[in-house]
Amino acid sequence: MGVVEASHLRAMPYLRAAVFVLAMVAALLIAAPVQALARRRGWAMQHAIPKAFCRLMCGVIGIEVTPAGALPAHRPRFVVANHLSWTDIIALASLHPFVFLAKKEVAHWPVLGLLAQLQGTVFVARGARQEIPGVNGALVTALRDKRDLVIFAEGTSTDGATPPRFKSAHFDAACATGAMVAPVALYYTDGQAPIDVGWYGAMTFLPHLWRLMKRGGVRCHVVFGRGIEARGKDRKALAAEAQAQVSGMLPPQMRGARGRAPVRRLETASTEF
Repeated sequence: MGVVEASHLRAMPYLRAAVFVLAMVAALLIAAPVQALARRRGWAMQHAIPKAFCRLMCGVIGIEVTPAGALPAHRPRFVVANHLSWTDIIALASLHPFVFLAKKEVAHWPVLGLLAQLQGTVFVARGARQEIPGVNGALVTALRDKRDLVIFAEGTSTDGATPPRFKSAHFDAACATGAMVAPVALYYTDGQAPIDVGWYGAMTFLPHLWRLMKRGGVRCHVVFGRGIEARGKDRKALAAEAQAQVSGMLPPQMRGARGRAPVRRLETASTEF
């Protein structure tokens, strides 16, 4: 590797960080007000703005989104995915104008929280079972408006070391509307082996983001399964069928298969900031 090339690689994360900050400022000052007006007026661009912004974010952070398969043709679609990282949201939103179900804390995240609200995200208090009927009512409204919803049915993000375990509470919304359940498997690789890019536990966000930018070359695989008819099925049966599909589309390391190399953690890399 030449001196010029090595210097360019060392400078890349700093360039990523600078563009990230500029993009956040532009989102707050320009994209958010335009998106608010577009939603109020019902303009088609309300779907294009979040999609374009999320594509930019993936590129800046160094994530290449690689889709396989397609959403079912029948709408509305109740997309059910495993959850590995906050980057799952921008990866999915870079492909399609989805509405997400997210924990309430996301609404208060700088810039991204504002954009989530403008996109019509349905927020839920984690662990508050008394709120489930109200949340499901909001999901039903979105589905009847022909919006495509995404829920992360595990209820939290994981490191991908164990197979997904889906909770069934919000599948009632699919049953009530006859929506098509669309299983989606998400996983990250370095181009070959699965890696963990999650932000959880005692991790602080900025060092985590910096490590992700320094690494680059992350590929987010988004694998669309076959649609599941919700009519005539209860929520537990739907959750079990969706979970089985998603688990089957993941690499062996994430299905609990014995004798397979574990998912490598990004956080074991250098912690230099």
